[in-house]
Amino acid sequence: MEYTELYEKLKNLFYSESGDIRSTELNVSIQKISFVSERSDLLLGSDTPGCIQHQIQLPENENNYIKYGLPAIDVTDFAIECNKKFSYYILKKADTAKSRQAIIFLHGLNEKKWDKYLPWAYELAQKTGKAVILFPIAFHMDRADPIWSDHHQMMEIATFRSEKFPDNSHMSFVNSAISSRLEAHPQRIFWAGFQTYSDIICMISDIRKGKIQGISQSADFDLFGYSIGAFLSMILKMADPDLLFTHSKLFCFCGGMTMDRMFPISKYIMDSRAAIHMQAMFAELLSSNFRGDKRLAHFQNEALHPEESWFKKMLRYNYFQQEREDRLRQLQTQIKAYVLEKDEVAPPAEALNTLKGRYRDLDIEVEIKDYPFSYSHMTPFPLTFKNQKSITQSFEDFISSAARFYSK
Repeated sequence: MEYTELYEKLKNLFYSESGDIRSTELNVSIQKISFVSERSDLLLGSDTPGCIQHQIQLPENENNYIKYGLPAIDVTDFAIECNKKFSYYILKKADTAKSRQAIIFLHGLNEKKWDKYLPWAYELAQKTGKAVILFPIAFHMDRADPIWSDHHQMMEIATFRSEKFPDNSHMSFVNSAISSRLEAHPQRIFWAGFQTYSDIICMISDIRKGKIQGISQSADFDLFGYSIGAFLSMILKMADPDLLFTHSKLFCFCGGMTMDRMFPISKYIMDSRAAIHMQAMFAELLSSNFRGDKRLAHFQNEALHPEESWFKKMLRYNYFQQEREDRLRQLQTQIKAYVLEKDEVAPPAEALNTLKGRYRDLDIEVEIKDYPFSYSHMTPFPLTFKNQKSITQSFEDFISSAARFYSK
């Protein structure tokens, strides 16, 4: 089956019903799981901001947030209910009653729908026999405020940013919400990631307690990360909370580098002003040991939060390089990156720099591919009839690479 046909079949199947889905033709089942985040206390607007572990209050300084006077983007994070109560999906082979292994699948930045990822998850499940858990990053997919997908509302935001910041570039209605929110407070990247990190731990706890059908209570968990999902997966793997990922394999697609070596300026991701401000803010925070943000400083204190502080070690290539490479050396047989030569958002050279080490003495495999058709970071496998066989063949190469790595 060609890639485009598989995409259409899975998309139609995914949206055909609101509950659990099963197809004997494709040998796939898709289970929808309702979830309530236990860590919304981390978010701006919470009545109890602080650190549960150390039982201290860490109130957010609202002066750190830019206010635009536009309700669609000035809303506090805690007030976004769909980010706290949402669904994730388990996709597996229909002829497998209970999977003994699973892959936690994390998507890219500024994504609102799972469509693009359905063929990836489907073929991973078919080729590995593992269940694939499509888990949404905070404020993405079903966790994103519906107004951020409203064309009319977001065009108003894009026009506002265009008029207020005439030197800005790559503005669009697609990226106007995330650009505004990350410019207003770049540290949202950490709080959203930390909430997701905590949610994944809770999800695994639910599986261990037998609350989730279709996955064994004793299941092993691998990780798959695309783009910013690879960044978050790297932190999960290096932090290894509760020893959940000690033996996990991590496959990074179009990712694997530190945050400063990603270039997310795109009409589909974020505009130039937001991206530049985000990088500048983290450079300033790192150089001052987070002096300007006491709340973030608490969670990046290695003595207090050794796991969460891996975030700061993945922010900039030239910071914490020795500590990062020492940890990656311990994990070098458990991580692989698959990157694309013409990817301008996640350049393959930067995956090499981070994963192979400054002296190229880390034995982490970085596979670089250049497809014989027009592709991009956002669309590695175009949904076109032109070059259909080449696209299908390239997609199968990508899946085979991941499946071989997971089966080692």
